[in-house]
Amino acid sequence: MSHTKIHRTYIFILLFLTTFSSLHARTVTFSVHGLEVATEEPVPVNTEWDENWFVTTEPENYHHGIARIAAMLSEISYVPVEKNPTSNPLLQSYRVLGFKDSDIEWNYVLDYSTPLSGNNQAAYSFAFKEISTPKGPKKLVFVVLRGTPLNANEWISNINVSDTTKKNILVHEGFSKTCENLRQALYDFLKNKNISPEESYFLITGHSRGAALANLLGATIADENIIPAKKLFVYTFASPNVSQEEKTGDSKYNFIWNIINAEDLVPSVPPNRNNWKWKKFGRSKIIANYWNTAPQKYLDDYFPRMNEYYKKLLLRDYAPFKNGPFLQIQLARVLTYLYTDTESYYSPFFGLHRLAENIFWKVFPDKHEEELEIPQNEEEKLPFLIKMIQKSVNSNIDGGFEYVMNAFVDMHACESYLSWLLALNEEELFSELGSSQIVFSGSHDIAVYNDDGEMLAQILDGSVQLYSLKIPVSVLPLPKENVIGFPGNQNLNVVVHKDSLFPTIIDYEIEHYDAEGKLLSVSKEGHLHPHSGTVLNFKAGEVTLGKESLSYQKIKGKEAQTLSKKYDLDQRHKFVVHPEITFSTEKILGLGLRAGCQQIYGSVTGEMHFANSSTYGLALGLGHQHTLYGRIMLDSEVFARFVWAKLIFEDRKCYFVPSCRFSLSYKPRRRVHFFAATVFDLHIDEKNDEIFTRYFRENHFSSINVGSSAELVPSFQFGIRF
Repeated sequence: MSHTKIHRTYIFILLFLTTFSSLHARTVTFSVHGLEVATEEPVPVNTEWDENWFVTTEPENYHHGIARIAAMLSEISYVPVEKNPTSNPLLQSYRVLGFKDSDIEWNYVLDYSTPLSGNNQAAYSFAFKEISTPKGPKKLVFVVLRGTPLNANEWISNINVSDTTKKNILVHEGFSKTCENLRQALYDFLKNKNISPEESYFLITGHSRGAALANLLGATIADENIIPAKKLFVYTFASPNVSQEEKTGDSKYNFIWNIINAEDLVPSVPPNRNNWKWKKFGRSKIIANYWNTAPQKYLDDYFPRMNEYYKKLLLRDYAPFKNGPFLQIQLARVLTYLYTDTESYYSPFFGLHRLAENIFWKVFPDKHEEELEIPQNEEEKLPFLIKMIQKSVNSNIDGGFEYVMNAFVDMHACESYLSWLLALNEEELFSELGSSQIVFSGSHDIAVYNDDGEMLAQILDGSVQLYSLKIPVSVLPLPKENVIGFPGNQNLNVVVHKDSLFPTIIDYEIEHYDAEGKLLSVSKEGHLHPHSGTVLNFKAGEVTLGKESLSYQKIKGKEAQTLSKKYDLDQRHKFVVHPEITFSTEKILGLGLRAGCQQIYGSVTGEMHFANSSTYGLALGLGHQHTLYGRIMLDSEVFARFVWAKLIFEDRKCYFVPSCRFSLSYKPRRRVHFFAATVFDLHIDEKNDEIFTRYFRENHFSSINVGSSAELVPSFQFGIRF
């Protein structure tokens, strides 16, 4: 028989076995318990199982049935085996899958005080069984790695990027050292059980820390070629990044499948941005979310089906953030800004490593998990500041503080990954749709709204109105710019406004991200030029995927006024109150208060005259403010000043001094104004002569005649409003 005929025959047998096994996969019931499961007793969960999947499937082809089994074992691996070594849920799971007790090896009793390994350890289980294949009996080996338990030691290993040198390295030190221990233990297990690596199939899996170890272990084994890559099935869930090596994306690691919830923060650390280049081996598959799949399909179909499983495990509804990878992108942005390299991460004063390590020792005391006391009335234990935040969030956000706290748990919980995998098939579960973010800098008023006219976000004077934010828009306020995140599955409307006399330049950049949240590209800097009477309107979201610039429409006149008024961007009529402190070249300290809107406001100011300590005053004023450009404001004000002065050998008298003030102010933030002003006091002959004598003030500047009996006396003033 020719080689071609042999090849065709082999392909036919594989196709036949694949079809046959899919038709004859049996339903098995697992007793599910784990780190977050809220029920006292394990929850029975059904799924399909067929050991022939490993024979008929090429590892570089994703298999949903294998992924479900892997997620199930990763979840159950969190249950402490040593508590009940003869009937724990993980042992029962192995029995359900046909593994014998004698063919299972456990390592769940860890001694972190050992000098060689220390914190760089992980609980695991190895198991094997014999399966039938067209080529005769083979071995099927399972490697299940537990994620981080409730102790500080393994959390500290998670943040051990480079403890030894505290300098940039290629492979995560904590994961690498733990992986080396696991690799040696696995090879010892194969030798002791007389298992031939070349004649066996391997499933390596884990969640979180266990996922990182599975990812790195799979890649390490493939590099050594002791176990052929074509026999390795690696499925990870919520894996952190493990390596900065360029080879992470090589096709030789395509047998590694990283399943990721894009809302989860953990898969984004250590970061992959700027000087930090951390990645995972293999390929990633991104779970459906509100940003990467049809929104109504997600809400009406996918989410309810997933939630049915989740409620069985946690006895409450799943709480998604519904903003795709936005949070993890911002985490990477902020971390790489604050800690530009590995050395700054290990800084002895403000380094994140030292801070995190101290937190872990406080959060996870040196006790066994079963000894940890959980307060019964958790709300009563909250600090006063947290209670205030809780009250504010509850009054402004649907679902409130509890929902937000649950969402931070749910984004990473293994129960979430398991529920998604069980509820949806492969075609429904994953999406490759990316997203975009627009970074605006400069002084800007922006509103984002949907096609129904509902406002989803509002930014005034560059300050984000946090409680204006609604899904699906997310905004990160930064010191000099604002980042607005847009989903890739829909288009939203954006209006940019600035009530300035001259066109205000607002710079922007469009950042493009894949479904996982990896930065793909950044556009060149663009510019918008809104001004009084002209607003800019454009769409963002699906339309900005991959685009290098914004395509906007200029709206003028009444239509512009209507649009800016509808989304509350016109601040000329907003009522505000500003305290004010001033000091003038005439040595007058002013403490005042102004209230009103930009169109017209009133003010009252008390004066202390340092040139003559027996003199004080009160100024009542009316003013108007206009934006010149960006954050530069022009104020025009008139005052009725009343000055009480005591002349030598005379009683105190009150003098009326009409004044006007013209000031230029700069607003670094929305409320704070730093300003410089020119003040003109009106000197009227025989009416207020005394107050303009050298005894009360020094005339540093020439006066301006405005008639035969009056003159304007100028002075300069500096101040701050807040």
